[in-house]
Amino acid sequence: MERNTKFVDLLENRRRDCDFLWATRPMDPALPHMLPPDSIYDRERIMQAVLQDNQVKIAINTIAKTTGVGVKDVENNARAMINEMASKADLATVRWIAIFVTKALKRMFSQIYINEIILSNLKKETRISQAQYIYVPSHRSYLDFILLSYILFSYDMALPNIAAGMDFYNMKIVGELLRKTGAFYIRRSFSNDLLYKQIFRSYVNTIVSHSDRAIEFFIEGTRSRSQKSTIPKYGLLSIIIESLLQGDVPDIHFVPMSINYERPPEELLFVYEMLGVPKPKESTTRLFRSLSILQKPFSHGRIFFNIGEPISASRFVDKAYRQKKILQPSFKIPSSVVENIAYLIIESHKKNTILMPINIIALLLNEKVQTKPKEPYTLDLLIQDYQWFKSFVTKSLKALMYGTETTDNDTIKQEILESLKPHDELIVFDSSNMLKIKQRHKRMKQLNYSNIKGYPLSEQTLQIAVPAINIAIYSNPTFAFLAEIVFITATIGENGIETEIALERYELLRRLFSTEFAMRPIEDKALIKIEWEKSLNVLISQNCLHTVNNLIFIGNNTKLFSILHNIILPFIDVTYVTCILLSEWTERTSVELTDRTILVETQKEVERLIFETKDRCQHPYCLSLDLYNTVWSSLLSQDIIAYQKHTNTYRTDKAKLTYLIGALLELPLRHPTEIYVDAFPLIISTSSMDVQAKL
Repeated sequence: MERNTKFVDLLENRRRDCDFLWATRPMDPALPHMLPPDSIYDRERIMQAVLQDNQVKIAINTIAKTTGVGVKDVENNARAMINEMASKADLATVRWIAIFVTKALKRMFSQIYINEIILSNLKKETRISQAQYIYVPSHRSYLDFILLSYILFSYDMALPNIAAGMDFYNMKIVGELLRKTGAFYIRRSFSNDLLYKQIFRSYVNTIVSHSDRAIEFFIEGTRSRSQKSTIPKYGLLSIIIESLLQGDVPDIHFVPMSINYERPPEELLFVYEMLGVPKPKESTTRLFRSLSILQKPFSHGRIFFNIGEPISASRFVDKAYRQKKILQPSFKIPSSVVENIAYLIIESHKKNTILMPINIIALLLNEKVQTKPKEPYTLDLLIQDYQWFKSFVTKSLKALMYGTETTDNDTIKQEILESLKPHDELIVFDSSNMLKIKQRHKRMKQLNYSNIKGYPLSEQTLQIAVPAINIAIYSNPTFAFLAEIVFITATIGENGIETEIALERYELLRRLFSTEFAMRPIEDKALIKIEWEKSLNVLISQNCLHTVNNLIFIGNNTKLFSILHNIILPFIDVTYVTCILLSEWTERTSVELTDRTILVETQKEVERLIFETKDRCQHPYCLSLDLYNTVWSSLLSQDIIAYQKHTNTYRTDKAKLTYLIGALLELPLRHPTEIYVDAFPLIISTSSMDVQAKL
């Protein structure tokens, strides 16, 4: 594993020691923000500072005048807001929680690996730096913030101020316990609430400047159900950077952290959410019910926690910006600066992704179902394919991957079998030593179809889609390294293509799927060409492609080309189907065009195509609502559709839409000859099932 300095298992010592003695050990947690004693604010002083903030006072007076409510009443409302929001860190509470968290983690996971040298260096750096530190982990599970807090506690580092949603606040007992571990609570939407907006801005600025603890937030906003990186959200990030612009702190260091689960605890819930079944509402009762996952030891395998290099905000917010702020108090940091920092964080998440064996196995199995379902996929064949593809991603793409670099079949065999243990409800070897998929869907009782976010899919569809999307969730992390090269495979036909046309098609796909794959928007064609050439050279080096003069042809390595080509097809297919539906909207239906109606109609049409056609939308992943949402965002960003606020509907730009449909039709796509719904029964395990979807 390159770029790996030293990963250690956090649970190794915990399995030997007494949990109680460890959690109650003498501690002097390292505080990451070095401040003079009189500049460190406790909770009460932070709340007072917020209420005394000039912008908050202006908001209070404005609301009092416009609503006719007394200033005192508005002030009381403001005080209630900040009291609801503010954290209340308490080490004694953290210690008691640590005992129970330790027992749960030791039961659920076989190992939790942490890049210890990087963490130790970070700890040393915080002791001498005057900067404020912002921890920015990737978001793959509800467990993420608990995991980070647990790691910091394990290394005697102070727990941060943690940005948390109101879902947790509303959980009885749990909400207050989390507040005492450092959580501060944010309402989901408050853009139209002037008072709350100013209080939140002031609270964040105050803890950036006057808290001796770091701040933690998820730049992706919500958990990634697909287990891919998602585009960054700029709101909280811009407020944090504002503190630097105002000169409240000398620098701010953003610390990206990539969290990689061998099996996310919400795995099956994610699948159903992607198909439209709403997630269960968080509650204390449901939390206790979820403890059933502790029944089976090591049921969720390993976790890798990889810390990236800190990103200094002062590199982007220079003295010129600060001077401009002094001369012009209303000056705001340019959005390009915020966007640049945001994508540096996301790119660090991707670069530091640790691929697990299951990610490669899922990718290979997905290909097998689509191309050769009638041929048995034995352990010996899987070992060969796994070794080959692992070598490709680690050597050619410089991906980080768990496992030793070896060609020894016995070692690789153990690596594969060990990785499959947490997934015995999804992937198994049958009695003939053939790799099979287990059926994960069971008919859901008392399902309220009025709550379904998309189209109510049939039981037949769910029987195929649930395990198929479950597999895809595990192959998706590979896109951190594969995204650019898979675009290229969708641009090259069997008869070859001119390089200029191939580049134009790449630009089209990159623009269309920058949201889907959380890629930095690039307008400079020269930079896009450099990116394209780099990926093209990788494929040429693998004999996937070859060039003759000004033409690019498919090479002899059709096996690799097929894998890369097939995993991008669902994304292109759904975009095409969405565009066709939009172009025919008035002819197909009299319903107003809204994001909700197009989502339902697209999923309905995709379900039909999966069973009735042999080209577009063969793969059940095309049913994912996450995919529709990113397509919709992409079309909005390119002004192919536009929101009409007065009617709360959308209109299409017919010319742009027609052009895009034509460009997508010109792509030389080669859909698998095997129809997924026909191939699926050949690879599904026929053994008895005992799987319960916890919805």
